[in-house]
Amino acid sequence: MPHPLLDRVAQTVAKHALLERGATTLVAVSGGVDSVCLLDVLLTLDDRVEVAHFDHQTRDGESAEDASFVRALAARLGVPLHEDTRPVAAEAREAGRSFEEHARNVRYDFLVRTAEAHDCAAIATGHHADDQAETVLMRILRGTTPRGLAGIVPLTTRAGRRIVRPLLECTRAEIMDYVQARGLSYRTDRTNDDQTHFRNRVRHDLLPSLTRDYNPRVREALLRLAETQRGENELLNTMAASALNGCVDGDARVERERFAGTHAAIQRRIMAILAWRLGVDCDFERIDAAARFIVDGPTGHRFDLGGGVLLYNARHTTEIVKTPDIFDAAIIPLAVPGATEAFGRIIEVTYPEEIPVGDLAAYCTPGRQVFDADALGGTVAVRHRRPGDRFTPFGMSGSKKLQDYFVDTGLPAPQRDAQLIVEAGDRIAWVVGHAISAHAAVTADTRRYLQIEVYDASS
Repeated sequence: MPHPLLDRVAQTVAKHALLERGATTLVAVSGGVDSVCLLDVLLTLDDRVEVAHFDHQTRDGESAEDASFVRALAARLGVPLHEDTRPVAAEAREAGRSFEEHARNVRYDFLVRTAEAHDCAAIATGHHADDQAETVLMRILRGTTPRGLAGIVPLTTRAGRRIVRPLLECTRAEIMDYVQARGLSYRTDRTNDDQTHFRNRVRHDLLPSLTRDYNPRVREALLRLAETQRGENELLNTMAASALNGCVDGDARVERERFAGTHAAIQRRIMAILAWRLGVDCDFERIDAAARFIVDGPTGHRFDLGGGVLLYNARHTTEIVKTPDIFDAAIIPLAVPGATEAFGRIIEVTYPEEIPVGDLAAYCTPGRQVFDADALGGTVAVRHRRPGDRFTPFGMSGSKKLQDYFVDTGLPAPQRDAQLIVEAGDRIAWVVGHAISAHAAVTADTRRYLQIEVYDASS
């Protein structure tokens, strides 16, 4: 007799249209009980599956043992296997990111690449109902938007690839019962019991306490909340999308009066949609504050939405600008001579034999400048501005703060953080599109010329 979990998964797949008939599904298999269950279920329901496993190189070699387990499992089942591995913990430390965030991004990037390379219509992950309850409770505790209360959705996309969760309406107990009934082996990750992790404390401490002392069906209540919120989100998103089209020009400019004329709930939803499009993960307080800033914020002020996105209030509009991190120390060296792609631009460096010295001002343009090659010194590179930048604009004496130069030239605030800087030997040589530095300018004594031309990579 078929296990009831198979019917539950089949119903979930049909209800949310998760899988395409006849298409191949890439199953993310860590080796744990959830992913092993998922693989077995999908093989039973549809044999067009392939397996993907990512080894994070963690837990003192145990992750490599997980990889060996998945390799043997795929071989036994006769299922194609795709693998990758990286030292994720070391990478996260070097980049100053949390391990969990970096690992998730690296893992999903691998899954998307693999699905694209092998023409898999969807990527299936083993998230289940207990994961859902934990996620909703964690978001309540941390603070979230109504969208966040919807928890883990059955179907989403990443880089245009479908991510599906066929086990989302199955409990952990049902999964364990299925695995035991089928006699399936699996790996156990000891870090799942580590109480230093927030999710583990919620799973092993808070939820059992709430179940025991407050509501024996608290998990079901959290699942109902997520399901209800998903439905209401769909309605609000439809209404907000209509309102957004009426008051937002693309993702760059909000008509303040029209925005203020919508309901506060729609205003917040518009901001949530814009933040999502711009890749910013905002909590409810920031979304609400951003909406109020557009409606009531003073002209000339700015609001930091997070993720490098700034809102600038003009009299009638709010400009939305995604800026680079001005504290990013990244510098991109330029090929000299040669062409380099950087920050969406092509930067071409040449050593011209001749230039119209007598008419140099007319020859140079906002996108093309000529320098004294010997005066530059050091590696020529491009970057964005940094706090404390100074240079001596050609035609002036004495150094000047780059920030003051921007103010004097009237460069709009939203454009300053995106401004490209060419430097040589740790000194600013050119504020692209504007002034060159006096020390790098061509003079009567110049013997070698270096020309830099900048144009859009898409042109």
